[in-house]
Amino acid sequence: MKICHLSFFCFLFIFQGFTIDIHAQNKKQKAQQEDNYDDFYDPYEDTYQDISWKQKGFEFFVGAGAYFGGKYTANYYNGAFGNTFSLSLLLSNKYRRDSVLYILKEKYPYIDEEFALDKDWCNTNSKYNVAMDIVLGARYRVAKNWYLEASYSFRRVTAENRFEFIFPGIPDGNNDRRPYSNPQVMGAKEDRHYIDFSVGYISQNQPVVKPFVAIGGLFTYVRVKSFEVFIEDRRFDLKEMARNPDYVPGTQVMPNYTDWAGAGYGFSVTAGLKFVVNKSVSLDPLFQLSVASFGNSSILKGYNTALGCNYYAGIRLVMSDAVFVKSVKSNQ
Repeated sequence: MKICHLSFFCFLFIFQGFTIDIHAQNKKQKAQQEDNYDDFYDPYEDTYQDISWKQKGFEFFVGAGAYFGGKYTANYYNGAFGNTFSLSLLLSNKYRRDSVLYILKEKYPYIDEEFALDKDWCNTNSKYNVAMDIVLGARYRVAKNWYLEASYSFRRVTAENRFEFIFPGIPDGNNDRRPYSNPQVMGAKEDRHYIDFSVGYISQNQPVVKPFVAIGGLFTYVRVKSFEVFIEDRRFDLKEMARNPDYVPGTQVMPNYTDWAGAGYGFSVTAGLKFVVNKSVSLDPLFQLSVASFGNSSILKGYNTALGCNYYAGIRLVMSDAVFVKSVKSNQ
C-alpha cells in the first residue's frame, strides 16, 4: 500500500473519532451548564460512568506497527562510486575483482576478461521497504486533558537496489550471448532508534473513544547493520570490504572496528484514538509523522543529514495505574 493511501485511511479513521468526540461534547453541553471537574483526585470518582483517565498518574504502553522511512537517505546504499559503501570496493581490488570474474564466467562462459558495471543501472535510486516498529513508553497524566510522554522505538529498515554488468566484447542482438548480465542484487539493513519526549492533549467528552494529539521532540540514532551484494547468488560483504579496502589474501591487517553510526534530532506529531476497555486498559491506534535528521557523524560520509519526513501507523496496548490507585483507596 502506498504511503499516501495509508495516510489517507489513518486520517479518515482518526477524523471519524474526532467527529464522534465533537458529537459527544455537544450532547454533554446540552445536558449540563458547566463542568465542575477538579483536576485533583476525586474520592467519588468511581461513581461516575467514565472512570478512565480521571486521576493524575502514570500509564505504561507497548506497541507495534508499520514504519515508512523517507527515501531521502536511501541513496547511501545505491552502491554509487564515491559512497562509503561503493561497488568500487568490489571491483577496484584485484583479488575481489578476480573472484567476481570467476563467478561471472561460470554463468557466462563466453565472456572474456573485460567486464564493467553498466552505467545505466536498473535502479539508480534506492528506497526503504516497510519496516516493523516496536515501541515502549510511559505517560504521566498531569491534568484532566493533558499528559507528558516518553517513548523509545526501534525500527530496522532495509534498502534494496539492482545493477548489471556489461560485457563490452559481446555484440548486441544475441540472446544466447547477451552484452549484459542478469540483474544483480544489493541490500542494506539500517537500525534506527527513536527517543521521543512529547506533550499531548486528550479529549474527555466521551467515555469510550477519546481522541488525542501530541507533539514532541526526537533524539535519533542510526547504525548501518549490514550491506551485502549478491552476484549470481554469491554473497559479498561490502561493510567488511570498507573495513579492509586493500585486501590481499594471506596477509594480516590491523583490526578495523569502525561502526558506521551517528546521532540526529527532529520532532514528531501524533494523532490517535484511545479505545477504553476498562479502567486500567485501553487500545490506542495512532498515526505519527516524524521530521527527523539522521547520521550526523563524520563517520557516515555522504549520508544525507537533512530533515526529512517519515511515517508510522500502529497500535499500543496501554495499562494505567488505576488498579493501584483503587487498591490504595480500599486500604485507607
